[in-house]
Amino acid sequence: MAIALARRGVRVKLLGSVPRGRVALPAEGVRIASVEDVDGGVFAGGGAPERLALGEGRARPRVWARAARTTASLASLAARHSRGVDGWVSHFALPSALIAGSVRGSRPHLAIVHGTDGWLLERLPGPLRRAVFASATRWRFTWDGMLPAAAGVRLARPPEVAPMGYWPAEAADVTRDVVLSVGRLVPVKRLDRALSALAVLKAQGRPVPWVVLGDGPERARLEAMASAHGLDARFEGVVDAATRDAWLRRARVFLHTAGRVAGGRGEGAPVALMEAMGAGAAVVATASGAVGWMVGEAGAVLDGEAGAAEIAEAVRAAWDAHPTGSPSARERATPWRWEAQAEGIERALWG
Repeated sequence: MAIALARRGVRVKLLGSVPRGRVALPAEGVRIASVEDVDGGVFAGGGAPERLALGEGRARPRVWARAARTTASLASLAARHSRGVDGWVSHFALPSALIAGSVRGSRPHLAIVHGTDGWLLERLPGPLRRAVFASATRWRFTWDGMLPAAAGVRLARPPEVAPMGYWPAEAADVTRDVVLSVGRLVPVKRLDRALSALAVLKAQGRPVPWVVLGDGPERARLEAMASAHGLDARFEGVVDAATRDAWLRRARVFLHTAGRVAGGRGEGAPVALMEAMGAGAAVVATASGAVGWMVGEAGAVLDGEAGAAEIAEAVRAAWDAHPTGSPSARERATPWRWEAQAEGIERALWG
């Protein structure tokens, strides 16, 4: 988003946190200032819901204390950089919208709600929820399933609904020779279901290579399961953007099996899904959050509780039908490119 706005001539300053020992990478035309996400990180790099044990019915006071310290550092950073700012955009209402709201004064503030923060907002006590919504002048939800979070709150304008943007993985065509899954290796992504489906295909004599991008606490278990089933599976861990895009271009099928888990948390509007669609991968997904709406008729969206055999059959059909990719998936995702969304961000801020 920051780069897309900068390309339109907007002077952009990006504030955020980075894990200890890392530095914020430079971005085209964007000034960056960051604080360290303390003690190994809570917010930075993804996975905050799992670190905070959200929806699991158990407290992690030390992790919450670390989150509070990082939030305080971010608030101090925002205060130091607020001079000369004409408008604010915050990603993740908790805590970013509150931070921007505390320093914005009379300036416009667009708050963007993603997934877990919408889940949390809906569960906040009414007075606290209204205080969060009062921190911004405009609100955007990445899918309409989070709109109940704003129920009973008086807003100057109705919230917008639009998924996050993406930069397309554009390059010369290559052979599409893998099934690809991308995301944090955490329970809500339910990658064990994807693995079980690929094991069914192998047992049927139709094995396909599977590549997984991302890391997390489920990795060791998934690797052991893949080995036990004798799958041709590669767990690449966290990769840079160029490597991610190279795999997206090689993906014949993008397999996304996220869904609701204990505690009520589920999928939102996954950026990895729109990146895969934008790269022309055929999509096989289980329904959760905005996935069904995002894919539409451009892929196979199965019931959220589809079993291994049903997922396997959908993967086999997509693999056979799309040896060179899916033009309809690419077309479906085109309006979500960042260059197409930047104008809407400016309009939300300044009219």
